[in-house]
Order: sequence, then structure tokens, then C-alpha cells
Amino acid sequence: MSKVKESAIVSATSALQPQGPSSSYGLINSFAHQYDRGGANVNGKPSYTVDQAANYLLRDGAAWKDLNKDGTISLSYTFLTKAPSDFYSRGLGTFSQFSDLQKGQAKLAMQSWADVAKVTFTEAASGGDGHMTFGNFSASNGGAAFAYLPFDMPGSHKGESWYLINSSYQVNTTPGTGNYGRQTLTHEIGHVLGLSHPGDYNAGEGNPTYRDATYAQDTRGYSVMSYWSESNTGQNFVKAGGQYYASAPLMDDIAAIQKLYGANYATRSGDTVYGFNSNADRDFYSATSSSSKLVFSVWDGGGNDTFDFSGFTQNQKINLNETSFSDVGGMIGNVSIAKGVTIENAFGGSGNDLLIGNALANVLKGGAGNDIIYGGGGADQLWGGTGADTFVFGAISDSTKAAPDRIMDFTSGQDKIDLSAISAFAVNKLPLQFVNAFTGHAGEAVLSYDQGTNLGSLSIDFTGNSSADFLVTTVGQAAVTDIVV
Repeated sequence: MSKVKESAIVSATSALQPQGPSSSYGLINSFAHQYDRGGANVNGKPSYTVDQAANYLLRDGAAWKDLNKDGTISLSYTFLTKAPSDFYSRGLGTFSQFSDLQKGQAKLAMQSWADVAKVTFTEAASGGDGHMTFGNFSASNGGAAFAYLPFDMPGSHKGESWYLINSSYQVNTTPGTGNYGRQTLTHEIGHVLGLSHPGDYNAGEGNPTYRDATYAQDTRGYSVMSYWSESNTGQNFVKAGGQYYASAPLMDDIAAIQKLYGANYATRSGDTVYGFNSNADRDFYSATSSSSKLVFSVWDGGGNDTFDFSGFTQNQKINLNETSFSDVGGMIGNVSIAKGVTIENAFGGSGNDLLIGNALANVLKGGAGNDIIYGGGGADQLWGGTGADTFVFGAISDSTKAAPDRIMDFTSGQDKIDLSAISAFAVNKLPLQFVNAFTGHAGEAVLSYDQGTNLGSLSIDFTGNSSADFLVTTVGQAAVTDIVV
């Protein structure tokens, strides 16, 4: 039987005086609220919630009708081989067919919309609830592409999307993962499905800028339907000198298309990994090296899911809460979680990472580097990895006797357990008194450690009832000097 050596760790006279919330908690709290929406103005514009932004993308009221009432919008599509009869009368210049590369990328863009909503696409000359067409034009009219909203009216051209290719503009000839050509395809298909721009502007009509945006989140950090740089909302999709773009619908687009046609919960309903070691089977969700460029909003139908960003060497900030943004692989705000999505686990890389869990039981791994890890609610498994790591707890409910967190690799003298933001310390300035056993006084703490199993725990009685209100367990021994209040 292993021997429990509690008294060897602390004496009954050991006590810590609260110093106020730590800088580590400050970093957690600041990042957790960096992208808060609604309420106060941002950039001099109203801040829209996800629902408000989704409604604005749908303000024109255009949508395909479910003709056979099966609960899914089924669209057929063709890649045009010749110009429509009225093509030249519309002043579109010269017609050209889609290349094989364009066709393949258009199919991937359609797939990304079908992933998130009850919409299907079938290559056929006709059929379904409506028909889409793709073609190229050459006339420089101020826009790189255009498409028609699905209004039911004579001459509406609904289902058509057109892409500019001429000697001066070649972007649409080489669409690919993360480039502007691929985002253009996704954007125009969004119009075909019924989404408008987030503001009342169009290419070729005047000289609109972000100053003309109706609301603050009208940027390419929130919607592929936007014209404006993500830099306007504090994000940065530049890496190694190159500008990158979303290849699939972003947070507000996903919310909008799901309001219109319903959410597709069959998509990735099993255990899915995003980033390194991805099994998501989508090019924009996969990373293969530290130089990979990820720009995406994740939609996931269920399962136990993981953000694996372990192969990145840059400092990262990862937040697992729905509608949150993360700084991944050297970019800022480039990964987000759509409304209604739950991601359970996050793996950081070899930089100094900051990880924020959600209310579920998370597995959070910092990896190498000096990481700051906040599990939040739920019985979390927390791995600091190598380096000096700080495990932050912001409330008693973050780790309770009923659902305690476990720090899986605690190293005394290097790692810290940070309790400084718990209100009993931060607000009430309750001293933390270490004892060998509870005696019925609020603020008493017991550190225990079993040498045989290498398991320890920190129990705190905040109410004076001689029972642990807060409990965190450790693999490895913690000392009084490792605790921050």
C-alpha cells in the first residue's frame, strides 16, 4: 500500500495572501472577449451579433424553393460550353468555358456550402429545385465576377455565375486552396444560393470602401460575402508575405445559409480532427507543416472533435468556445467556430501558446513552450508539455469535487496553478491557509501527494463546511510555492 505524505509538503502555518488577478489570467480574459459582438460600437459602427449579421446577409429575401418538399434544396449545374443567347447583348465581351482546374475548384466550393446546409449539387443539364451555370467573360466592368440572386421573376438569370478572365485579369484562371480565385467561387455561389453582400455595395458601382459598411463585422474575417479586409476587425491572414483567404463559408455565412435552408448535421458527425492529422477530408481544414496557412470557420455535426495545431512553431491562441476566434500558425483570428458547434479538444504547438476550453470535458495540450491553459467548466485533462506552464482557474466551478480537472504532467518549481481570479481571492481577499486537514474555516487548503501513484491534489474549502468546494488533481507533486492567488 502506498504511503500518502501530506504533511511532508506543507505545514499548518503556510498561507498565501491574494495579490489580485495575475497577468496570466489577464491574457486569458482579454483574449476570451477580444471578438465579443453586439452592444457597443466598433470602428464607429454598430457591432452585429451572428444572428443579426446572418439576417442582414438575407435581407433581400431571395431563396430557392423546395419544390418536392423533401426538406433539401437540390440544385443541378452545368459548366457552359457556349455563350447563352443574350450573352453579347449584355456587354460581357468574349465567352470562354471553365478549365478543368476551374471546374474542380468550383465543385469543392459547392461542396463547402453543401457541408453546412441542406443543399445538394448535381452535375446535370437540368433537374432538381433549380439549375446553376458557370462561365467566363472578358469585359472589364469593374468586377472580378458576378452572380444573380435566386429571385422568381422573368429574366432574372437566377443560377448564373460569371468569372472575369482577360489579358489584364488572370486570378480566376488559377483558383486554389486559400487564394482569391477560390474565395471568388465560394462568394459567387453564395449569391446564387441567396446571400447578399453584408452591405449595400457592388463592384463596379462607385468606389465603396469599409467606411461604407453598415456594421463592424462586415469583413472577410467573418464572411466570404464581404469585400473588406479582415484587418478592419483586427485579424490578419498574411503569412510569409502572402495574403490568404477563406475557401469555404465563414461564421456569418454559415449562420445565414442555415437560417435559409437548415443545418446539415450529417457533416462530420463522428470524431473529427482539424489541422494536423486531419480526417475532415477538406483541403482548407488540413495542415501539414508549420508553413501551412489555415483560414476557416469550422462546422461540425457532432462527435468528439479536436483542433490539432501541434505542428506549428509560432505562438498561438486557441479558444474552443462557439463563435470564438483563434490565432493559429502565425495568423490572427484566422480560425473560428461556427454557432452551434462544439469542439472538445485543442493541441498547441511548440510556441508559447494560450488555450481556452469550453464548458465540456476538454483535453487541452500545450505542447512545448511556456503555455497558459484555462480549461473552464467540465472535468478537463490539462497537459502543459515541456516548458514552464500556467494552469489558470477563474471560478470555483471550473474544477469541483464532482468534476475535477486533472493536470496530467505537473512539474513543481516550473509549472503554476493560478487561482488569482477566483472571486474569493480577487474580490474578497480571502487568505489561502494550507492545513493538513480541514477544520471548518473558509480558505483552508489541503495539498496531498501519493508517491506510489505520483498523483496529487489541491482541495480548497471556500465555505467553511470542512468539505472541498474546489478540487484539482495532478500527475506530479505540487508545492505551496507553485500556487498563485
